Amino acid sequence: MCRPTLSPLETVETTFRLLATGPQPLSLNGHTIGLRRDSIGLWDLRGLLFHPATDVGVQRAALVELVGRARRHRGAWMIGLVGVLLPGLREQGACPADDRSGGTASSGGMVLVSLLEGLDDPDVSKEAAAESLLRTVVRPSAARTRPARRRRFAAVPGGPR
Repeated sequence: MCRPTLSPLETVETTFRLLATGPQPLSLNGHTIGLRRDSIGLWDLRGLLFHPATDVGVQRAALVELVGRARRHRGAWMIGLVGVLLPGLREQGACPADDRSGGTASSGGMVLVSLLEGLDDPDVSKEAAAESLLRTVVRPSAARTRPARRRRFAAVPGGPR
């Protein structure tokens, strides 16, 4: 019986889940990223990072810490960083369904290659790499959207001005 091939993003998701929910899950000290808790697991951090109410300073600090660990330790921390970013990476890798087989897998693979190349660039500081991830993966719509202009309504006859 043939088993379908997992996409690169599905493979990362499975590996991340095992690292982030295992008996000794990967975690960060919450105080180092601006939270009032000692430890936050990467599984919980992912939800927090993409929550619209999360302060951009916390998002930035978490990404700086994760990028630093991924560069220093590689392995599990690289999967941890990519796993935390998966919701945004999936959005980037989403492509319209087409007739070519492997379209989504190819797209997901390219997103991962691009991310890993950026992390390996020695000329880019961890802060600059984290800022780039913040703008392109975590908050891409905020970076593209200009502040909304206030809409002016015509004065209602007989009403206050």
